[in-house]
Amino acid sequence: MTGRDETRFDTLGPTLTVTTVPADPAGGDTVTATAHLTNDCPFPLRDAVLHLIGPGATTAARTLPLGNLRRGAKVTRSWRTAMPADVAGDVSFTAHLVFDVDGHSSDCARSARTVSVPYEPNGVREPYTTFATTGDATFGQYAPGQLVIWAGGRDLSGGTDEKGVIYLPGAAAESCVVQVRTAGLTGSDNPSAKSGIAIAGDLTAPGKGGYAVLTMSARYGLEFMTDSDGDGHLDTWAGGGGSYHPAWLRLVRSGTTCTAYATGNGLAWERVGTATVPSASGAGDAGVIASAVNANYPGTTVRAVFDHFSVEAP
Repeated sequence: MTGRDETRFDTLGPTLTVTTVPADPAGGDTVTATAHLTNDCPFPLRDAVLHLIGPGATTAARTLPLGNLRRGAKVTRSWRTAMPADVAGDVSFTAHLVFDVDGHSSDCARSARTVSVPYEPNGVREPYTTFATTGDATFGQYAPGQLVIWAGGRDLSGGTDEKGVIYLPGAAAESCVVQVRTAGLTGSDNPSAKSGIAIAGDLTAPGKGGYAVLTMSARYGLEFMTDSDGDGHLDTWAGGGGSYHPAWLRLVRSGTTCTAYATGNGLAWERVGTATVPSASGAGDAGVIASAVNANYPGTTVRAVFDHFSVEAP
């Protein structure tokens, strides 16, 4: 586990840093975080307000009016918070300062102490379940809303379907939107490795119909693949372009029509392609998938981290 400090402020200051005790907290630890502020600006800060934010929070644990701060003023403020027991990845303790410069304009400074907690396979909880067609797949579930797959696998197309899957049985209605943010794809130098979302009548037996997949590869961009004849093999393709991580991926199903979208920011969605999946019928499974696609890179594996997986009505 490693920690790092991240401080952002304009070229005039002020200086804001955050420290924690313990220095490298683990999941479940109670932590005292401290914001250290020095006004090394060539002017006073007016009506300064300090917001202290705990890990995974969207609102401040403490909001502290500091008033006017003269040049050279130093302020230290602490807050106690708890690391979630099932947290992993990058976790930040953040201080955010807002202040007026001359009574007519405002500015801010922000600093974070970020701790990287390692992911370890810990299984998944209901309503999720797992499945693999490669023998080296393991799975994890972490707060807030993260799913993790470690997997090998030779390929996802060309007659080969080797992957790890975390899925919701029966969640993909005849009209639905399946979406996820692929937060990370690491652990392999294999450029073909990929992760993303999938739907099928039965993800444990894609030959039952309705199989469609949208992935982002390590280096070869997007791949939208579907099964055109119901034999369980992905045999249509659209996509390409450059890879970007993280990536938001979306599959929109309407009966036997499936349309794929992607974006790097969760806002400006671009259509990857549309395909007819004639074997799609009734409700099916929806989930996240990962494969090392290591046919040309024997033995390589991949770790895929997903955020905010959802299946909703269109």
